[in-house]
Formats: sequence, structure tokens, C-alpha cells
Amino acid sequence: MKKYELYWKNNNIGSLIETNWEMRSYGDILFNPAFLIETSENRRLLNLIENSVKASKYLDEGDDDNYDKMCEEANDFLDLINSPDWYVINDKSEIVKILCPMFHENNEITWQNK
Repeated sequence: MKKYELYWKNNNIGSLIETNWEMRSYGDILFNPAFLIETSENRRLLNLIENSVKASKYLDEGDDDNYDKMCEEANDFLDLINSPDWYVINDKSEIVKILCPMFHENNEITWQNK
């Protein structure tokens, strides 16, 4: 299992453990407790994560109406979703640029290298 630290800009969002890999990396996230304290700086990131978790849940349940609603709400976060400032740091302290990760229930996460 590979371990990473997830960042957006200088915000340490949490620690990742990659448990599977296909087209995207898949694993678990342990959120950084300091990140979970809502501040004006990370409020939108927390809202994006909440939106992503809900969208993933509705998609898994086949609830198309609520999934579509979450996708529409995600338009409010396009600057974060399209941001080039997402990255992980691996166990060799190397920075690896990634696309915006997708967050799921039970502290699960998927991400893809750029």
C-alpha cells in the first residue's frame, strides 16, 4: 500500500492510503484534524468535499434526480475542481500533481495523476 499526503495549495487535507489502482487511484483518507476546523480559508473546500460525498452516494444508489442536483451544485466549485493546485506528496517527499479528487462515503477517495 502506498501512502500520500493530499494538498490543495498549502492546505494539508489529509493522509491517503492507496488500496487499489485501475485508471484512478482508490483508497482511504484520514482527514487532517486542523483542516476539519472550518475557517474562511477552507470553507469552500469542505463544501466541495461534502458535495462530492453526496454526489457519489446518490450515484451509487441510482438516485439520478439527487445526483443531477449535486452535479448542478458542483458548478459553484468549478474553480476548485479545475484548479492546478491539487497534489499529493509520496513517501519519498516527491510532489505529484493530480486532478481534483473525488470524495466518497466512509472516508474513501479516488484520485488521478495529471
